[in-house]
Amino acid sequence: MCKFSSFALAAALLAGQAFLPALADSYEQNGYVKSEGGCAVWGPSYLRRQDEYALRYSGGCKNGRAEGKGKAEWLFRLAQMKPKSVWEGEFRNGIFLNGNKIDGAVEPAPGDRYLVPQGKAGDADLLFVSRSAQDGPLELCRVESLRLTLKSGANAAADDLAQKLMREAGKRYRQACPDDKQEIRVGIHAGAFKVTANNLLPDPLAEARVNASGELAGYYNKASEAAEKEKTRARYQQKQAESRQRFHEFNRKNGIYAWVTLDQLDENPFRWEGKTVGLRVRLDKMLMRDSALIRPASRDEWATARLVGVTPDFPDSQHSVLLAARVGKREALPPPDAQDVLTLFHVDSRVCEQGNCSDWFMGTSSEEVNWGKPFKLFAPR
Repeated sequence: MCKFSSFALAAALLAGQAFLPALADSYEQNGYVKSEGGCAVWGPSYLRRQDEYALRYSGGCKNGRAEGKGKAEWLFRLAQMKPKSVWEGEFRNGIFLNGNKIDGAVEPAPGDRYLVPQGKAGDADLLFVSRSAQDGPLELCRVESLRLTLKSGANAAADDLAQKLMREAGKRYRQACPDDKQEIRVGIHAGAFKVTANNLLPDPLAEARVNASGELAGYYNKASEAAEKEKTRARYQQKQAESRQRFHEFNRKNGIYAWVTLDQLDENPFRWEGKTVGLRVRLDKMLMRDSALIRPASRDEWATARLVGVTPDFPDSQHSVLLAARVGKREALPPPDAQDVLTLFHVDSRVCEQGNCSDWFMGTSSEEVNWGKPFKLFAPR
């Protein structure tokens, strides 16, 4: 039985060679199969198996590929070259159109897919990514996705435009393929739609699913997201620049010698005695109408000091304060708060938006603010 099968296979292959070129010459790596006359036809994956099928073609040919009216016969080598499939009709770029009225150049794509031009959807070029069976010709309405290519200068980041074009593409698809009621994927591209070097379809900038009613689902737009991120980054940079400018103006106005913490002052107040320093503080409690006990803005520090020269309107303990104060001496508080604390004299203050006054420091660097070191005014960036 095995010997008979081997003989039958050899006979079939020899029969095929009687009117077809060698197998190695009949198959192109890009998916086109050459006929005995040298004119190539695009073959789906199953029919491209050169050890099983051969191609016989008659009809129009252009640039080495079937064009215009023609007839392609896929012959089964293992069944005495009997036709497995016969395609007769219009060919374009070597692709059998299978009775579909298509304007423009149809291009093959990996995975038994075809890029089929379908005119315009709005101002964008519309492509059907259609499929075929592994052993059959192009089926226009067997669509994997719709692809839109924007005209030059169109803003891919404009969500309103992208969604409008997607709905228009879905409408055009329902007109061409009215029997399909399922959702269809639509992708938008900014440049020419081409298969990549890795034989993959390019990823769209924007994508969604469109149902028969024109409603979109699963919409996303990478171009829009990128544009929004850039706007956010620009706004943050602007806020940093404004914060830095405001911070330096506060320092310049009040002649701040150094930025220090209350812990640093409490440890050695004599280092800064008589000088104006900058601090981040909170109200602990008012001692008199013009003096208050203050503590650090950060709840991780515990030192306190008496601040003289304030008003009853000094911000409450829920708000952090940026403070410019002149350093005095350590003095005893009157009863019932009988303790020695450092006295500071109020020069200027601002209420902070953030708990640790980070809104004032967001544009500065460690070179500008080195806590406990003399402060140096830097030129604006």
